Amino acid sequence: MPLVTPALAVSGLSVAYGAAEPAVSVPELGLPPGTLAGVVGANGAGKTTLVNGIVGWSRGPARVTGSVRLDGVDLGPLPVHERVRRGLLLVPEGLAVFGTMSVEENLRAPRPHGAEAAARAFPVDRVFTLFPRLAERRRNRAAQLSGGERQMLAIGRALRLGPRVLLLDEPSIGLAPRLVSTLLEAIRRLVDEGLTVLLVEQNVRAAMEVVDHLYLLERGRVIADGPIAAMRDDPRIVEAYLGSVRP
Repeated sequence: MPLVTPALAVSGLSVAYGAAEPAVSVPELGLPPGTLAGVVGANGAGKTTLVNGIVGWSRGPARVTGSVRLDGVDLGPLPVHERVRRGLLLVPEGLAVFGTMSVEENLRAPRPHGAEAAARAFPVDRVFTLFPRLAERRRNRAAQLSGGERQMLAIGRALRLGPRVLLLDEPSIGLAPRLVSTLLEAIRRLVDEGLTVLLVEQNVRAAMEVVDHLYLLERGRVIADGPIAAMRDDPRIVEAYLGSVRP
């Protein structure tokens, strides 16, 4: 059987600030096409730094080294906007939407770069099908939406750009449990349709309900990873995040 080229392959990724030890050091991370992988860990484990490093962005001056390959192509020193052009998109924590624009205006504003991206881009109506609540609120300003609705809108805007791989940083943060389930189920549907997603989550229990593969990050290092069926019983997951040790 021929080997499948990973949609996203990260090797030797290191993110350091100043003269300090690397805040994140990940020897290897890979996502086959059509996979939903989760990165979980405690607050401050380095989850956001990891996905920022993958897309080549940082809140401050940072030394980022290592290889990031998208569908087998090394992105090298490409800046963030060029990585976006090639289909590597991050929806950051903090909801990247325009508050004074309507839901529909927010969705119509993004323009995919080139014919390939345009072919992958989600039409506005498809975003509305994925997130029916946005269709109901299409004429409302984004500032009038609930936190969950704004998160759906931020993901919808990214889908409009035709991602090959979508990185989501804490999409469930601050949401009610019912909305968390609704949002993660929609993300799972996207993956089942062929999109590749790396999901960063602090809500470990919720993430484990939808992901195919799980990475456990601690102090910027991956201390365990594997298929979700195996990771469910990993004692480091059970004891730290699920609240009890299974017999």
